[in-house]
Amino acid sequence: MRRALGLIVTALTILLLWRLVGVSRQDRWAVPSKALRQTRHVLVHPPDVSNVGPHGFPILVLLDGGDQRQWSGERPLYSRSVATLSALESVGLPPVILVGVENRNRVEDMTPIERPDLYVGGGGAQTFIRYLETELVPFSEARWPVGQRRILYGESYGGLLVLDALARGGGVFTDYIAVSPAVGVWPDRLAAALRHRMAEGATTAPHGKTVDAPLNVFVVYGERDAPLVTEFIPPVIHLIATGRPPAWRLGAEVLPGAGHNPPDSLERGLRFVFELHQPERPPIR
Repeated sequence: MRRALGLIVTALTILLLWRLVGVSRQDRWAVPSKALRQTRHVLVHPPDVSNVGPHGFPILVLLDGGDQRQWSGERPLYSRSVATLSALESVGLPPVILVGVENRNRVEDMTPIERPDLYVGGGGAQTFIRYLETELVPFSEARWPVGQRRILYGESYGGLLVLDALARGGGVFTDYIAVSPAVGVWPDRLAAALRHRMAEGATTAPHGKTVDAPLNVFVVYGERDAPLVTEFIPPVIHLIATGRPPAWRLGAEVLPGAGHNPPDSLERGLRFVFELHQPERPPIR
């Protein structure tokens, strides 16, 4: 009898876990990808569509957005982001469609080159950017009322990918939030790509947008961040600050006492993008 009861409890536990993390989740969607030659999954938290206005909702594409713990905070980035969006609505943030991108091999997806001295694999960033811009965003547009504002958010290697998408992407995103971007992986070529992007001036980008169209770039990292960040990101910030087209807004913060991927980075980035009041950080004691 005890053995039978134990088997029942085990089966119920497995079923519960499957419902929590498996493909049967109502917020989990499969996105077939020709660019990646495989199907990827995303977690989507849409607002109440009955409240949508004539211009649709902003969309926030969250790299490392699977519902599992990643590199910052005690809760998964996706779960924390849902809570952050809810809290910010009380201070003026419009409802946002959150799309959390699950990863299979984040190093391959998010790094632009092979760096055997730093990691195994890599170099698939250009393909992954193509997936985000030409497959994931259209997939979302076909199912939810996506407006003109498209925000890309990433941390660490994801932050590097955000800057890479800014420099070499097709202009699909209007706002770029890069958290602790590991610029040291690819500093010189990233700088060259950014110079080229900014030098295009008003030339038309592949998706019909112009480089001098309104665009927000927000970079945030910790005072005690990793050397791949602290030693290489200041020149990139200076480069964007001095060479950006007039319509670009740049925000950059070094958070005192903070380490890699400061956990309040999404809040600070969204407050910058939507021009909400940025709260003061308490002094580090």
